[in-house]
Amino acid sequence: MKTSELTRLVQDPLARAALGSLAGPERAWVVGGALRDLALGSSAPLADLDLAVLGPAAPDARRLAKRLGAAFVTLDEGSEVYRLVVPARAGAPARQVDVARVQGPGIEADLGRRDFTVNAMAVPLSADAPRLLDPFGGLADASRRALKAVRPEAFDEDPLRTLRVFRIAAQCGLTPEARTVAWAKARRSLLARCAAERVRTELMGLLANADSARWLRDLDGAGLLTAVFPELEPSRRCALAYYGRGGVLTHALATVARVDFLLASLERVWPRHASGVRETLASCPGGTPGHAALLRLGALLHDVAKPETAKRRAGRLRFFGHEAVGAERSAGILGRLRFSREETDWVGAWVLNHLRPGNLAANDSVTDKAVYRFFRDLGPKGVSQLVVCWADHSSYLDPESVERGLAASAQEPGAPLPRWAKGDAAKTLHHLRVVHLLLDRWFRSPAQSRPERLLDGTAVMKALKLKPGPEVGEVLRALEEAQAEGKVRTRAEALAWLKRPSGR
Repeated sequence: MKTSELTRLVQDPLARAALGSLAGPERAWVVGGALRDLALGSSAPLADLDLAVLGPAAPDARRLAKRLGAAFVTLDEGSEVYRLVVPARAGAPARQVDVARVQGPGIEADLGRRDFTVNAMAVPLSADAPRLLDPFGGLADASRRALKAVRPEAFDEDPLRTLRVFRIAAQCGLTPEARTVAWAKARRSLLARCAAERVRTELMGLLANADSARWLRDLDGAGLLTAVFPELEPSRRCALAYYGRGGVLTHALATVARVDFLLASLERVWPRHASGVRETLASCPGGTPGHAALLRLGALLHDVAKPETAKRRAGRLRFFGHEAVGAERSAGILGRLRFSREETDWVGAWVLNHLRPGNLAANDSVTDKAVYRFFRDLGPKGVSQLVVCWADHSSYLDPESVERGLAASAQEPGAPLPRWAKGDAAKTLHHLRVVHLLLDRWFRSPAQSRPERLLDGTAVMKALKLKPGPEVGEVLRALEEAQAEGKVRTRAEALAWLKRPSGR
């Protein structure tokens, strides 16, 4: 690492403020992610800062918080770890500084207790020329993009590091060392000791990666995927004749891979609606990265109940009701991992409704009423639902066929299919066309997909001389269906429709 890079680090405004507050030679060091990112060649502006201080950390952290005008948060009183939240000012973004007491007799002992060599480096806060402490060869590992554990006991001390191997590798573009993966795999059972909130954070960090399916497969190879999701283990042995080795779990991982592909290729998959889809997803819970991670989680869990619902009928394996049972299972899983109620509701809706476009594809045509009912039931979740459904259906095609079929999959359901699309491939392309039709109606035909009410409950009660009750809601829903079908377009037509019993 060049001296100029270290200088950029210690001259950062937060580091300079820390130097002014944490007086004394060899008392404080910059450690953690900012230093790792510099070692990996990042030229991005420094974001958060991690400091290790010798001696009691609370007084130093409080003094620094006052100097920075930051909020003071205790993260771990026992280990003396504190967070300072610095508000945004004059165009500068909000930032945070974590201050922790050095663990052990000195900084080298502290670095020896850390997880990976690229995280086990330090630069002393000093007015002198900065120098790098690198007792475990983190800089060399960073230069060859390798992720190595400092020692095997690191996973015993904090089993969450078994997941962090894959999350950090995914986020930083590193390759985990085989021995490090073996150490993590041997300790996968210890993951049960970790707080669910911490597991969730690592999981969502991994799922926010653009190539998340690759890392989920690596996680599964280390036995950690089903340590987090034991409900998925039976999927590995279900429907092997249909899905091949790994059964339904292989299909679930392929569906996540298609979500990865779709989110990275919206202009090619849905060229007319790419910007609309992107804006819609950005407005969903978690914003763009958070919602993308949640979508991948929904894709992973969409068939979680297939093993328990599998039955043979006339020599064919069927999974009746797996979507409803799967919605219940996913709610239990997300509840266990301390996801919010809102996140749990979104994933549950995707699991419950993932068959609906396929069911519509079995009809001769998709009616305006069917489009309306789809979006009536899903509301703001509808576009995200179509992402999951597209990924689910497209997973039945190999990657080359997905690429070859992109143009055809965005055509109307009745259009001629490509010559190469025969049998199951033809069926899959038809399903993808129905998904696209629903998406198209959402963006281009709002009067059919989500008609605005022409009358409110008061107007309905007055026109029909009804008292408040369920019947009013039923009439309003029927009126909206009539609007979606184009039978009613104005308020006057709506009032006339109310008075026609045959119309209702």
